[in-house]
Amino acid sequence: MAEPVSTTTATSTAPGDPLIGRVINDRFKVLSIIARGGMGKVYRAEQAPLGRIVALKVLQPNYNGESDPEFHKRFFLEASIVSKLTHPNTVTLYDYGQSSDNVYFMAMEYLEGRTLHRLLREDAPLEVGRALHILVQACRALREAHGHGVIHRDLKPANLYLVRHDDDQDFVKVLDFGLLKRTDETAEEALTQTGLFMGSPKYMAPEQIRGERVSLATDVYSLGVILFELLTGKVPFERSSSVNLLMAHVSDPVPTLVETNPLVQVPAAVEEIVYRCLAKRPEERYASMDELIAAIKHAGASVGRPLGSMSGEFINSLSGRVPTSGEGPVAPLTSTLPPPLPRAPTPRESLPAAPAVTPPPPAPEARRSPLLLGVGLFVLAVGLGVAIRLVAAPPPSAPAVVAPTVQVSLDSDPPGAEVLEGGVSLGRTPLRSAWTGARANPDTAHTLVFRHAGFEDHQVTLSGAQLTHVARLRPRVTDVPPMPVAPVEPAPGVEPVALPVAPRLRRPPRTAPRANAPQTPTGYRDNVY
Repeated sequence: MAEPVSTTTATSTAPGDPLIGRVINDRFKVLSIIARGGMGKVYRAEQAPLGRIVALKVLQPNYNGESDPEFHKRFFLEASIVSKLTHPNTVTLYDYGQSSDNVYFMAMEYLEGRTLHRLLREDAPLEVGRALHILVQACRALREAHGHGVIHRDLKPANLYLVRHDDDQDFVKVLDFGLLKRTDETAEEALTQTGLFMGSPKYMAPEQIRGERVSLATDVYSLGVILFELLTGKVPFERSSSVNLLMAHVSDPVPTLVETNPLVQVPAAVEEIVYRCLAKRPEERYASMDELIAAIKHAGASVGRPLGSMSGEFINSLSGRVPTSGEGPVAPLTSTLPPPLPRAPTPRESLPAAPAVTPPPPAPEARRSPLLLGVGLFVLAVGLGVAIRLVAAPPPSAPAVVAPTVQVSLDSDPPGAEVLEGGVSLGRTPLRSAWTGARANPDTAHTLVFRHAGFEDHQVTLSGAQLTHVARLRPRVTDVPPMPVAPVEPAPGVEPVALPVAPRLRRPPRTAPRANAPQTPTGYRDNVY
């Protein structure tokens, strides 16, 4: 359906609209129009007798249902599914139905704010921490939907609405499940029609474009496009026609963030999220929203911002709300490490602590009553029996210790690089594995080397808590021959000077010196020049 717009600018009285002023099903009085599209409109209405303002989504009375015979069925399917979604980041559905004159309607939570599409037009590109904060909220809403077996299939900035919630200016509400698809549907049961284009070309996954079966990874791809646009202000693929744009999603390589916007500075962990979400093959993307949320939290630590404040899991932690079905357990925001393993108690620890014995004050010398003495002996016997039973009882069995497990996902560009750790080959990219035991310890550091013929080695150190990396290999530069050294020529006008060489003294034969002969150094004869 059409993109919702800010209620402060899009409302109007629209006196020519036949629904303005009408009461639908004796409950919803239509006040003004909020948004319109080819298949329906969204009105501002008041619900009686509660006096609550709602957003009333109504199918156009003159909509030609013959061109889309499944539309009415999809309309009620959307309403029935959305009514089961209760996550704070999903728009709330109050009521839905059909009037006596065939007006199909859904009464939803009335939102005051703006779409992410409008935010991008006004403020893009966004700061990295803010972009991750928005994305992780959308992931939490989709995690609940996926838990109910529902795929959105039309994720785009126009379907993510931002409202103010307490001190959070960017509280996300996921809208418009009108193109949703259940994961348990077969191809024959899916509510689609031949020739009916489902989705938005700028945000569609390759398998969706090819008409193949969609999966949870289809929503992951669309979120990758949205994150790319949040960080750069542009979608990864812009083409002159819709056909060329769709083909680019299918076959063209994803441009780098810096190529798209040279002014952006994005941490490597955030870049890895973008490129993995935008992988062409669904099996190379994140396998679930839980996995994507964990990666976003890990990347959020690199920008020093706690993600999802005053939203989603943070609200759950404040209110103690029990997570809804499919939402998963509530996890602390600032921790990306698994909980510590339970420690088996020792036999000494398994026994209850003995109560401290305080010696009674000395009693005065008096004759004790035989009744009191008997009661004391009975209590002593009971105490001894309990102590003997505690000592004899075997210690409770220790709880089973579950070895930690971490999923390993290593890729390279180009693929086929050999991954080594400590000189030992772990395989070639793309590498998918699961490590357990000491290798999966969150505190263990793994230094990996990606090696590919014709490319420089790529070395990275990863922790046991997050073994996900995409190595961007650089071609190896060939050796450059040394430059020839030119002979040194003498300066013009300067003649070379030959230095005199002293003659070598010759050793004379060993004879006795003549009488009255001049003395020369012993053992040498005179040299005459």
